[in-house]
Amino acid sequence: MVGRRVSPALTVEDAHSYLNTVKETFHDQPTKYVEFIKLLNGVREHRVDKDSVVARVEELMKGHHDLLLGFNVFLSPEAKKAARTKKKLDAAKDFMNNLKTRFQRLDTHVVGEFRGIMKMYKEGKMSVKKVREEVIDVLFYHEDLIEDFLRFFEKKPVASASLLLQL
Repeated sequence: MVGRRVSPALTVEDAHSYLNTVKETFHDQPTKYVEFIKLLNGVREHRVDKDSVVARVEELMKGHHDLLLGFNVFLSPEAKKAARTKKKLDAAKDFMNNLKTRFQRLDTHVVGEFRGIMKMYKEGKMSVKKVREEVIDVLFYHEDLIEDFLRFFEKKPVASASLLLQL
């Protein structure tokens, strides 16, 4: 066990403390707190699936990163993985929607060029460095799209390319 971090078991007090923090944070928006409690009760009573709850909690707590981190502590490893996967999918969808919307009227070939770059990378015909250079060239003067792409692509390039090609 040397070198491995073992998380202490969560206690009822931890849960109560977290709920109090949520309640204090939303003291001026009591409907958010009430909805959060209803979601938790729905999971406990098996009326609502966990994936839906995670998505709804993320929406409720938008802008409250500390609360989301606290909520994630209580999730099972499977639910955490599902939440990360959904977040990646949402980021990919947002990027592709922004790309299509931006270039639908300006340069219709840009989306096709972008897809071509992703396809070449996925087929092993282009390096990560070359993909980065080509995408920056294709999206020239659209720094926001370049930043979104690089943030998304750099973490897991192969999975990102596959996902982007599906959208």
